Amino acid sequence: MHFALEKEDKMISTFLSSIGPWNDHVIIGGGFAPIIYKLYLSDLSAGILPVGTRDLDSLISRKTPNISHKKLSKHLIDSGFTTIFKSLEIPATEAYVKNIDGFELEVEFLTSSNFRGEMNKNIEIAGVVAQPLRYLELSLQNFIEFATQSNNKGLVVSPETWIFHKGLTFIKRFSDSKIYKDLYGMWYVATQLGEFSDKAIIEVKDLEKQHSKWFKKFQKNIFEWTDKATPLDWTRLESQDPYGKLHKVNFMYLMKKWL
Repeated sequence: MHFALEKEDKMISTFLSSIGPWNDHVIIGGGFAPIIYKLYLSDLSAGILPVGTRDLDSLISRKTPNISHKKLSKHLIDSGFTTIFKSLEIPATEAYVKNIDGFELEVEFLTSSNFRGEMNKNIEIAGVVAQPLRYLELSLQNFIEFATQSNNKGLVVSPETWIFHKGLTFIKRFSDSKIYKDLYGMWYVATQLGEFSDKAIIEVKDLEKQHSKWFKKFQKNIFEWTDKATPLDWTRLESQDPYGKLHKVNFMYLMKKWL
């Protein structure tokens, strides 16, 4: 394994071993998804390494069954995670934090917002508080299995769905820096994972058949951002890649495959 990703492998393995039987009902997304694709699902020697993260977004369905007398939250606490509260909502947004070999891992839970009534309010599922996020139902339906170096089994959002969700949501980010990070992630997953990336590019386009309305939104978001991006925007986007491989030209070449 590449030394630069040993820390990430340890974090992922620790999380999966901590949640016990709930690992069949928790899907990893966010910034850890590209790391999982690189570490366990593609050719590690192809392309560059992904940018690391300490934030692990865990997706959980509102319809998750009660599979154990021991709730997911109790598994995390018993494994050394500490709960921190991040809002004044009821229930409050929370994260589970643990120091792993000198590096802090922060876990948050997300769920879909496609429910009537209190669709935008936090909800408790299996003892953890999940934040609702738009378009997340697709990520809860499309995932793939993986195993860490220590053979901990887990689920991760499929790459085409991960790219699609980023394209649907990046435009609503409150922070420009997070927009650049999302766009970098889309480029990374679609270009730096060898054949895994080649397949993802095609499968993103295939989503148009199943989700035509959402796909038009995906295209509109990309077109509007690239059309209005200033030279400074492009410089800041390119700076997300510490290896210097991301450039406006190859980014636009990729995006035109979906427009």
